[in-house]
Amino acid sequence: MSSIRLNVLAAALLAAATLAACSGGGAAVGSAGSAGSVPIAGSASPTPKAGSPSAPTPSPTPSSGSSTQSGAIAAPTAPPYDSTSPTTVVPAVPASGCRAGSSYSVYVDSAPTDISSTGSLEAFTVFEPSQICAGQTYPLIFNGPGFGGSRTSAAGSFSSFTSAGYGVISVDEAGEGNDGGKIRVMDPDQEGVMLMAVMNWAQVKLSWLAYGPTNDGTDPHEPIYGTDGGSYGGMYQFMLVNIDKRHRIRAMVPQITPADLNFSLFQGGAIKTLWDAELFADGQTAGDGVPEADFDPYVDTEFASDFAQNAEDAGFQDFMGYHSADYFCNGTPIATNGNDSLFGAPALPPTTAPPKVNALIWIGVRDTLFNFDNGYKNYQCMQRGGGDVRLLSYQTGHNAQVENDIPVGTVPDPYVGLFYPNNDSLDSRCGTLSEATAELDWFNQYLKGQSGAASAIPTNPCISLEAGDGITVPAISTYTSGPAQKPYPVSASIVAGVSPDVAEPGLPNVVPLYTATGPDVVAGIPHVVVDLASVAGVTANQPIVYVGLGVLHASNPSVYDLMDNEVTPLRGVGHFDVDLVGGGIRMVAGDKLALLVFGEATQYAATGTVHVTEPVPQAVTLTGTVYVPDLGPVPSNI
Repeated sequence: MSSIRLNVLAAALLAAATLAACSGGGAAVGSAGSAGSVPIAGSASPTPKAGSPSAPTPSPTPSSGSSTQSGAIAAPTAPPYDSTSPTTVVPAVPASGCRAGSSYSVYVDSAPTDISSTGSLEAFTVFEPSQICAGQTYPLIFNGPGFGGSRTSAAGSFSSFTSAGYGVISVDEAGEGNDGGKIRVMDPDQEGVMLMAVMNWAQVKLSWLAYGPTNDGTDPHEPIYGTDGGSYGGMYQFMLVNIDKRHRIRAMVPQITPADLNFSLFQGGAIKTLWDAELFADGQTAGDGVPEADFDPYVDTEFASDFAQNAEDAGFQDFMGYHSADYFCNGTPIATNGNDSLFGAPALPPTTAPPKVNALIWIGVRDTLFNFDNGYKNYQCMQRGGGDVRLLSYQTGHNAQVENDIPVGTVPDPYVGLFYPNNDSLDSRCGTLSEATAELDWFNQYLKGQSGAASAIPTNPCISLEAGDGITVPAISTYTSGPAQKPYPVSASIVAGVSPDVAEPGLPNVVPLYTATGPDVVAGIPHVVVDLASVAGVTANQPIVYVGLGVLHASNPSVYDLMDNEVTPLRGVGHFDVDLVGGGIRMVAGDKLALLVFGEATQYAATGTVHVTEPVPQAVTLTGTVYVPDLGPVPSNI
């Protein structure tokens, strides 16, 4: 393990141990404030809506103003301003001609949240379109940062959007940047309330804002909003889409975003140690000195407890479940918003389908934090709402911690340097289609109503196989749907906790499946139905093994190429009927496909190898069937 990863892991585990021994859990924080930002206050009451209802259209034609028509939800009022901040006036739209757009920062107080009866400070920066012209209106795109980050506030940012006639609002998230509140990992009852204050502020204060019918036609005249961002900046998008009863978000572009935080951080009951440790450490310093910022003490306590016992607490499962996009699709009630009497039950009930939103979902196939299966699950969920929903993948993601293809990050990707010389970890294309181009096209079609603007984006799912090589498929191949998978019997013996974290020809953790006789593509979500049993029936602990598909390339036959650097943990002995992590790989004649079975895995180091409270290596056998999404000789087609 590299010194970088050891340092991050050691620091996080030390923090966890310290928190577990303390009763408070919250670190001391300093004073608030950020140089160069201009809070805004004082503006006229919202402009009354005008005009008569119009028929809903798939791509809204922007209009202006705001209304209170029969059947429509009453227009929101502006959230109160932070009374301690200096004030200024939102720049006016010129009476004639045009003026250059500007940018400015705003601080408002939200409505009460689940941890603050008086609301919390919400900070954001407004970037106007590059030109504001009399009589013209403009759609608005919201942007959120990744976890532990701060909003973008530098003048001139988002020029690709503002120069195309969009306004942008970049937000801080609760407990991060200049925001108040606490990091509660996208809690609808806190982060949701705070971000709704921003949406309402924009509707009340921005007289240049474009209006049109909602996607579902329930209101003929609402602001035209889009959303943008990746990772944590994708989580807020799914949350707002589901909690905004006005349905103001017409189009969204979430990237590398989880569907289920329990699956992402504790997959198969195994703690994804290196990633969880890094996130835990990031959450201790995310608030930039703002009072009440950084992690909620409840989160600190739960992370510490989970690291110590190498298992996720039931209350934390509820907490993470309610804060996941999947809560608004699986229809499963959750008892508590964290197993803590302070928070009680979730304020919002689960649902089985989201509102109608046009969603362009990007996911990284080599992303070991929020993997391909998350993107596919979000894709399935959003389709239920009836909007235009498309799924594309690329090579980059949270794995993009490399320099010249040399892994330097917390969770390395050793295979990318061995087998993919084209800087794959930084490639943000599916085939030859870049994410940035697709995103602007998507907003042009669904926020501006430019028919056909998104025609270059495939309507079928796009799977990236490597930089510049992508395929579109009619449906993702899974165990239960899409192109049929091919079954192969498997049998292996492994020692959990001490087996090598590599796969070389002839080692017992390599289970050969077949040799390609010509061009071949394996792409989709593989599946296993297997039994894990302890050798001689003796189980000294809870063994954890990790499985994934790998290819021994005829051109480089020294070590197997673990498909997209992804493994799936199987914890304990017994029967497993589970999906593996999806992705894809291209094969040529002579390449050999195998099921790779590991007794340890780098991303699950320390707590994820053997049960930490009973750290005894355990010999186990694996027998059963693996189902392979073998698509045959599919050429690159995008």
